[in-house]
Amino acid sequence: MRVIVVGGGLVGSTLADKLSGDGHDVVIVERSRELIADLNENLDVQTIRGNGATIPVLVKAGIENADLLLATTDSDEANMVVTLVGSVIFKVPRVAARLRDPGHEEGFRRIAREPGEERVAINPDMAAVDKILSLMPVPGAVDVASFFDSELLIAGFHIKPGSEFDGLLLSHLRLLFPATPMLVVAIRRDGRWRVPFGDDEIRDGDLVYFAMDPDELDNVLVLLGLHRGKERRVMIAGATRIGVSLAHRLEEQKIPVTLVDGDRPACEKAAAELGETLVIHGSPTDRKLLQEEGADRVEGFVACTDRHEENVVACLLAGRMGAAHTFALVDNAALSGLVGELGIDAIISPRLLSVSHALHFARKGRIKSVAALLEDSVEVFEVEAAEGSRLVASVLSELGLPRGILMVAVKRGDRIFIPGGADRIEPGDNVLVAAASEVASKLDNVLEA
Repeated sequence: MRVIVVGGGLVGSTLADKLSGDGHDVVIVERSRELIADLNENLDVQTIRGNGATIPVLVKAGIENADLLLATTDSDEANMVVTLVGSVIFKVPRVAARLRDPGHEEGFRRIAREPGEERVAINPDMAAVDKILSLMPVPGAVDVASFFDSELLIAGFHIKPGSEFDGLLLSHLRLLFPATPMLVVAIRRDGRWRVPFGDDEIRDGDLVYFAMDPDELDNVLVLLGLHRGKERRVMIAGATRIGVSLAHRLEEQKIPVTLVDGDRPACEKAAAELGETLVIHGSPTDRKLLQEEGADRVEGFVACTDRHEENVVACLLAGRMGAAHTFALVDNAALSGLVGELGIDAIISPRLLSVSHALHFARKGRIKSVAALLEDSVEVFEVEAAEGSRLVASVLSELGLPRGILMVAVKRGDRIFIPGGADRIEPGDNVLVAAASEVASKLDNVLEA
């Protein structure tokens, strides 16, 4: 597949790297000379310097033969122009635009599609809001993803000191907890990720991703030494687009919300837009203010200002005061790696969420959905087993899967089960597969019919 990515920033470069690793022919179009130099040094993709919203540059990039066009610049307007030129003039069959303004997104959706064209808008802010809302009902989780139409949950947790999981071999999970079937999908230890096997063990301090039936979540929380939080209140730091949208959604759920921001005009605008939310003008890193407004009693504290260092500090303060769960908006890679060590429950990365949504769109077909786990080092794919593929050719123990690829679960009809080495995948099964990013491209060898 020939893919053109317009915009070589964090989202565009990550997408290009992933799709190139999948074996696709990828071209990045970027205006910045510095970014082009960095892309050429770090990625194995073709680069073109120029304005991707102009026809000559797109022609140079090969738009006349493109199968997929992704517009990921920081400008909504530029992304709309790029994708509309690609779809209307050059008939690119699949186009996606990164759009933050809901008005632009609505306009993009309303424009008539060309016959046979697929078009999608990727809104990182709304994706962040959805992610925060999915995390709030799962105390202590750093990440949550649902599969099989929400019938299977993958959630990541830090293993606390003294946990009965400490030192536990993964092969013993089913033996020790037969009433709570679960599977460990990924482990981060000492800053490094791995997709584990049965001879691996869980250690104190690990970040562990468990796959489970959502109905078993409370049992898993007990085993982890976690419990559901305090009074049903949320405090939001940041009257940003994400903060205000989150407050709207929480108001719809009848959850009391306090919103704090140091920018008076932003506070006034938020107060005019929101109905029941208490809007406070003040610094979200002011310990006295947080104490006065009850940060010690909230179920969730969400820091989503545009200053990611401030988000980390605000969450640390709120957590030490007693906020049950803290969530920080962080797109800074250096900060992201420290969050777990600092005691913040979860980070929200609009960049990674945009990448995950775009990859889902780009990989449509056999792959029904894809989610990137924290720091983008492990990907989880929901795929449909095809007749004649290697996946259905033999029992799982004989597939010869490379280390780093794990068969997580299978949905067959109405039944979901964790497969063992003696199990066989049948055509039409929906299969959940976890793969370390460096070996994810090898899945094609298993899935191809």
